Parts: sequence; structure tokens; C-alpha cells
Amino acid sequence: MAAKALFPTLYDAETKTWSGIRRRPYFDPDCSVGEVFYTALRNWPNQVVQINDSDGRKVTNAEISQWGTRLALYLRREKLTQEDVVGIIGSSSTYVGPLVVACFFNATPFHAVNATRDAPTIATLFLVTKPKIMFCDGSDYERIKEVTKDWAPKIITLTGRVEGVPFIEDLLQPVAGEHLFQPASLNKNGDQTALILCSSGTSGLPKAVALSHKHVTKIAPFCKSTDLLLTHATVDWATGFIAIAIGLLYGVPRVLFDGGFNAEKFIGMIQKYKATTLVLAPWQAYEVFTNPLATEESLDSIRFSFITGGWISMQVLQRAQSLMKKSIVAFSYGTTETGAITVNIDHSLQSSVGRIFPGMRIRIIDEHGNNLAHNEVGEVLIDIGSKWLGYVANPVDTEATLQNGWINLGDLGYFDSDNNLYLVDRKKDLLKYKSKHYWPNELEQIIAELPDVLHVCVVGVRDIRNGDSAGALVIKKSGSPLTEQQVIEQVAQRVVVDYKQLHSGVQFVDVIPRNQNGKLMRSLARKEFEARMK
Repeated sequence: MAAKALFPTLYDAETKTWSGIRRRPYFDPDCSVGEVFYTALRNWPNQVVQINDSDGRKVTNAEISQWGTRLALYLRREKLTQEDVVGIIGSSSTYVGPLVVACFFNATPFHAVNATRDAPTIATLFLVTKPKIMFCDGSDYERIKEVTKDWAPKIITLTGRVEGVPFIEDLLQPVAGEHLFQPASLNKNGDQTALILCSSGTSGLPKAVALSHKHVTKIAPFCKSTDLLLTHATVDWATGFIAIAIGLLYGVPRVLFDGGFNAEKFIGMIQKYKATTLVLAPWQAYEVFTNPLATEESLDSIRFSFITGGWISMQVLQRAQSLMKKSIVAFSYGTTETGAITVNIDHSLQSSVGRIFPGMRIRIIDEHGNNLAHNEVGEVLIDIGSKWLGYVANPVDTEATLQNGWINLGDLGYFDSDNNLYLVDRKKDLLKYKSKHYWPNELEQIIAELPDVLHVCVVGVRDIRNGDSAGALVIKKSGSPLTEQQVIEQVAQRVVVDYKQLHSGVQFVDVIPRNQNGKLMRSLARKEFEARMK
């Protein structure tokens, strides 16, 4: 029986290439994102597209357009060009959306970085692009001033006034002739950089990923103007930016809220606003759908739940679907570099990331670069259907990632005979014990089946004799009697080969190292495990 799917995946047996259905462009591929946004905002001026939960303020397309115009005129007065960069680091506040629009109106790329990153990482990331103007929250002003002192950009606060420092509302006063404003056309073509986001940094320092105007204008909506979108993702995360873009392009209202993610608060907002569309990281989905407040009644308004940004257990997806019987629960494989690649809505497919999004193509290759067919594990290569711009000021990693127009992010996987993609693990995460390879993700899925396990990360402990000896960091439920031996036996009962056993044992912890978007930081997890062994 064929799996349920949002889109079909096509297979070319001659070239051994899988593809999504053809995606026709909505817009001229060489127009700027600003030109597209400008038209969309003016077409539905009275549509409410932002609701700020902290103060209840509702913002319409007309206001976004007006503020974006005034901010764009400010950027022009400051002589910012299409080759300059604007820096953004802050929470989901009222003026982030208009600032994004202003940058697009002026065709000046912006570089967004997550405010919760440590100061050295923030400094390293912004040093790559050296924004001429930085926008940050007032509470972060001193920190941002310090990390950018090497090139001393002008700093403007997005929230909270700081004495002697410009505040964004100061730039929103009426400007003579603003009614004649027109967004900038691109100097070159649609392959110009529109924005710069950060890679996840799961295997080292994050990299600055350049995304083109053509890439942004291909964003397809997964909701409509009568929906209401709820997400904790900020503009520096690809999914957070996409939520903003869909809201402004297609008139989808979005609720803004700041502070750390809290499942109880999130469920409360679902009920308060009758949210219809959720965008969640896997760890957030776990927190929400396993929370006692998550019931069929409290989640009754949801019609589409989009989960992306890492691995999630099938049990959580099935739990979510059981709570939201009228909703599509979609788990997507995607990256900052590519956007959404595949999506799975069939939760009977254990560990599958599903079918390919329209406009994308995938090849699976062996170690010699040969294309593989169904049920053969190899490296996953992705064609996003437009030119990929690479990592800013990082030609070495760009060249290593882009292989004859195909993006290789080091993921290992295969397609089954029904054209569903399965990710085995990351090539960089591949471990070897006594010359035999194994993938930590396989063991994590087995351990996660234990009902008392909340989170797990399997690492390869450096063993001078045997290589990577598997060990598991486990967060168990409060008060759980789960023992190390029970976890070891769970693996032993499911895999019989010696090289996949937990030879380094189990360490119970309160926290597993993750980045700001919830992705496992295996190198830090391994160091944590090894430190606990001493």
C-alpha cells in the first residue's frame, strides 16, 4: 500500500535521480524580493499580519509597508547599497518584520544571528559580513557594542531605549515624498544575495549561509490568509524567516512572543488565538505534545503542524496525530542551505522523512560518486532548482559542499521502493568500532522507545583499542527508576552485533548539549560523556 503524501516523488531509472513535481515560478526570477513584498503588502492593506502577545498590538500590511518604506529611506540616507549588509540580532518584536521588509525594499542583504549565542560566536559570525548598521534589543546593546568594536557599526535598538542610542521608532516618522517610494530593482539578477542566515553548527562553528532573491521568491505557502500561524522561531532561523515571508507575501497572521519556549504558555496561546498552523522544532514538538495540557480540546483549532530542524521519534508524531485528528502533522527534512527538502505525513513509515518538495531533486551516491538506486545507502545530494550562493567568505567549505551544482551536506540515506527518503545519519557522525561502522541515530531511536526516556544522545567515546565505543547520554522522566542496565539491555535486545552495543555504558544527565534550534551538538555531548567517566 502506497504511503500517504502531500506531493508525489518521481524516479528516473536511467539517471537514478529522484525529483519533486515541477514548480513553476510565481514571479519573474530576476525581480527583487522587495518588489514582490511591495506589491503584496499594497494589495491587501487592511489585512492583520502581526499580533504581539505581550501588548496585544495588531499590525496591518499597510503599517508594515509604511514602516518598511521609512526604514528603507533611512538606509538610503545612510548610503547603504546592495553590496552592504544590515545586522539583525534580537527577539521576535514588532519591528523585526518591517526591518526585514526595509532591507528587501532597498535590496540590501541582512545578516541575522541568534541573540542567545555566546559573545565569541556572535563576533565571529558578524566579522564575516561586517554590517554597516546593527539592529539589536536594548538589553543586548552593550554586548553587541563590544563584539562589533573592531569595525564599530552604527547600532540601533529594536526594543528598549538606551540613552544616547538611536531607537527604531525614531526612524518611523513621516518622510517627505514617501508616497512616491519605489523598491529597488536588482543591480544584477535574482542570484544576488537577499539575506544571510547561520548554519546549525552541529559539527563546529556555524557558517554564514547566503540565500538569493530567487530562492526567497520560490517560497510556497503552507497556510492562507484565514489561518493563524504560531511559532517560537526567530528571524535568524530559516523556519522563522519563512514564517515571516509567508505572512507578508500571503497575508497570514502571525503571533509574536518573546522569552524562552514554554509548552504550557504555547498551548495557552493556541487556545487564546485559535491558532490553525504550528511551526515547531522537534524538541518543542516533544514538549508540547507530551504535555498534560495538550488534549484534543486544547488543540482543536490546529489544521496543520509543521515540524522541522532535527530528528523526532515516531511515537511523538503518532501522539500528535492522535491529539489532532483533523490536522496534518508534517515532519520535514530541511536545512538552512536548502530550505525544506522532503516532508512526511505518514506516521506508519518508521524513521522516513518522506517525499520530495516540488522543484527539488535528489541523488544518492556511493564513495566513488556513482548514483545509487532504491534501497542503497549513500550520501544525499540535493539540487534546489536555483543557484546556491554558498557560505560567505568561506570558499573552502563552499567548494566542499557544492559538487557540480549539487549540495552535499554530509547526510547519509536511501530511498525505499515507494520513493520515500530515509536518513541513516550524518557522514560526519559515522562511528567505527573494531573497523565496523555504525550510526548513533539508529541506537538513539531504539533507546527513545523506552517510555521513561525523554531525550537521548549516543556518542562515540574514544577507545584507544577499539575506536568509537558507543555510550548514551540519557535524560529520563523525573522520579523514573530507569537504570543503566535497562538501557543497555534495550539496545542488546534490538541489535545483536557486538559493535553496536553500548560498550561505554549510559550516563543520566539533566541536560544534553544542543544548539539554539534544538539540534544535538555531538562533539560537546561526547566531551560531556567522557568527563563523567573520569
